[in-house]
Amino acid sequence: MKLVLAVVLAALALPVPSFAQIPPEWQAAAQAVVGELEQGTPRAEKPWTGETNQGWYLARSWRQRNNGNVEITLNEYLTFVSLCRSGCPEKTIEGKSYATMASRVKALRAEQGGPYALAANAHAWLAGLADPTGAAARNALLWSRDLDVPAADFATGNLYALAWLLARDRPTPAEQADTFSRYALLVQEKGWIGSRCLDISEVATVLDAPPLIKACQ
Repeated sequence: MKLVLAVVLAALALPVPSFAQIPPEWQAAAQAVVGELEQGTPRAEKPWTGETNQGWYLARSWRQRNNGNVEITLNEYLTFVSLCRSGCPEKTIEGKSYATMASRVKALRAEQGGPYALAANAHAWLAGLADPTGAAARNALLWSRDLDVPAADFATGNLYALAWLLARDRPTPAEQADTFSRYALLVQEKGWIGSRCLDISEVATVLDAPPLIKACQ
C-alpha cells in the first residue's frame, strides 16, 4: 500500500504538459488569408478539414526545432496552415520532414551570409523572374524598402528562407515568382498577388470580429 501511494504521489509531482489552444481569431484569420491566396487556383473549392489544427502543430514543431520554444507568431501559423492545405502528413513540408527543411533553411542562411543578405538576394532574384502578372517586380520593389521586416527577427528570417527554398524548387520562373510572393506575403503582410495588392496586417487584431483583409496601393 505504501509503495502504491508513493508511486501516485510521485506521478502527481511530475510537471503537467500544457496544451495551448489555438486562438479562434487566428483560425478565422488563416482561413480568410489562405482563401484569398487560393482565389483562382484549383484549391479554391477544396473544403477545410483539419488544416488549421495541422498547421498549428507543424508550426510549433518548426519553432521548437529552430528556436527552442513553441511560442509561435501569427506569421508562422499562417505559413504552416497554408502549407497544410497541400497536405502535411507526419509533419512534412511538401513531402520532406520539417527537420530536413529546417536544416536546409539553416544552410541557406549561412550560404547567403545572414538574414539581411538573404532577403536582399531573394528580392533581386524575384525582380529578375519572368512573371506575366507583374507582381514579382512590384513585390521586389515594395519589400526591398525595409529589410528589417523579413530579417530582424530570427523566426521571421527562417520563414523567408523557407519561402525562397520552396519557390526555387518550382519548375518555371512564373511558378517560382508566384510561390515566393504567396509565402513572403505572410511575412511582409502587404504585397501583390497577381493584380491584387493585399494588406493582411490587421487580419486578426480585433477579437470577436471578422478577419480584416484590405486592399493596399
